[in-house]
Amino acid sequence: MISLDYLRQWQAKNYSNDIIIGILLALALLPGAIAFSFIAGVSPAMGLLSTSVIMLVISITGSRTIMVTAPSSGVSLVAAPIVAHHGLKYLILATLAMGIIQIIFGLCHINKVLDLIPNTVVIGFMNALGILLFTSQLSNVFHISSMTYVFVIISFIIIWLVPKFTRIIPSPLVAIIVLTICAWYFKPNIKYVADLSTIHIMLPKLYLPLDILTLHSIGVILFYGLMMAIVATVQTTLTARLIDELTHSTSNKNKESIGQGIATIITSSLSGIGGSALVGQSRFIVSMGVTSRITTFVTGVFLFVGLFAFSNIIGKIPMAVLATVLITISLTTFDRRTKSYIQAAPLKNGTVIITTMMIILISNNLAYGVLFGTIFYYTINNILKNRRSDT
Repeated sequence: MISLDYLRQWQAKNYSNDIIIGILLALALLPGAIAFSFIAGVSPAMGLLSTSVIMLVISITGSRTIMVTAPSSGVSLVAAPIVAHHGLKYLILATLAMGIIQIIFGLCHINKVLDLIPNTVVIGFMNALGILLFTSQLSNVFHISSMTYVFVIISFIIIWLVPKFTRIIPSPLVAIIVLTICAWYFKPNIKYVADLSTIHIMLPKLYLPLDILTLHSIGVILFYGLMMAIVATVQTTLTARLIDELTHSTSNKNKESIGQGIATIITSSLSGIGGSALVGQSRFIVSMGVTSRITTFVTGVFLFVGLFAFSNIIGKIPMAVLATVLITISLTTFDRRTKSYIQAAPLKNGTVIITTMMIILISNNLAYGVLFGTIFYYTINNILKNRRSDT
């Protein structure tokens, strides 16, 4: 039964503001949705569809009212190997498994377990995520053409310069628009989105490739589904905690996990990919005074319509610009607390942070880093406590 509190969450203090911010948020999500698609190894159309569906569903099912959820760097990095080694059908079913596991996490009060993850492991997780995201884009920058370097430099300048004049219009979007127009006019020797992926835009339909299910495939699907669910849950919980602090309110992380699980299941049934909460975009709508679920709902609708309206343009976007957008995101992913935490306890904190990062970078698996980094933290803790008690 729908509660009065839930109905109030659809009532905005300023409806026009929440609607306008919803449109701006959709524009802000466009570059990431396209770029994260390439990381995961799927078409930009699939990334945009996934973003619109997740935003629509999470605006209804989410617990944290003003939090943005969409395909993310963490989930995309975990999804990339399954597409590369097994194909798209495996990813669709792994995303379905991810959604089911997220719901199970919520029902089992996963938040109590996540509270056990120390900040040093979180710092190592975020830093490794930034490194993986950064290195994933180097192939789109180097050894292509001299004009690629020109576009990369100009893109970085635009992304750096625009926020000094306005923060309402996302600087990555400005870079994409300006340099796509320049590329169309001057026709330089660079790579475009269309060179790497054919853009097919069609109405989504229900589809689950159950014909591939075997004992082996089920094992692969459940493994990657679990890895994506862990990464998404960690990123979402960290973002929810931040929004709680910014808004001086509390949210139910377990209900959020269930809500995201529902959104992920629906997305997978439409051949989409999963996602998690996004820190930057969530902070943006908080800073713009959003007060209702209307904003994320409008974002989902606008992106769905835009998927068809912008289809002819997507293929003409230079890959060099998308690379700079993701490199910029990777640089902001690094945790600013790294230096202060290592200085506070070089042996304990430094070892855990570096170990977590190394596990992730060697295994190329973010979930492994969280799991083994946490185990390592408590092992180190016990060793140090035993030494103190002996002395």
